[in-house]
Amino acid sequence: MTAVATASSAVERTPAASDDVRGSGPVVSGHVSIPGKVLQKMATAVVAETLRVRRADVRVEAADDAGQLALRVSTPVRVPMLSEAMTMPEGGVVAVVRDLQSTLTRRVSDLAGRTVSRVDVTVSGSRLERTGHTS
Repeated sequence: MTAVATASSAVERTPAASDDVRGSGPVVSGHVSIPGKVLQKMATAVVAETLRVRRADVRVEAADDAGQLALRVSTPVRVPMLSEAMTMPEGGVVAVVRDLQSTLTRRVSDLAGRTVSRVDVTVSGSRLERTGHTS
């Protein structure tokens, strides 16, 4: 079974206590299912927003990892034009990707209530950071 096929199965969460730990009120009996496709689209939106790239350029696969969520991301990153005075953040592209991993883990956890066990990122290309100046 591939990661994509695994991700398409519904994710079930069953409340264990009578009060919601997030403080939004009492927990209602039942379960919440978030299909893998929804988790993938949510993660894609977070990546695109964080890196300021087009959603169409981002690919995300979601898979179950012993009850937690494993994400595999392929995305371009923004880099400054070499002729510009702009500089990459300290640590370069690796720092940008590490920040993405942290942000994606936190945001998907906040939005979907799922624990993200890992985020594997492949940089698929680069997009030039334009400053508005023309040569």
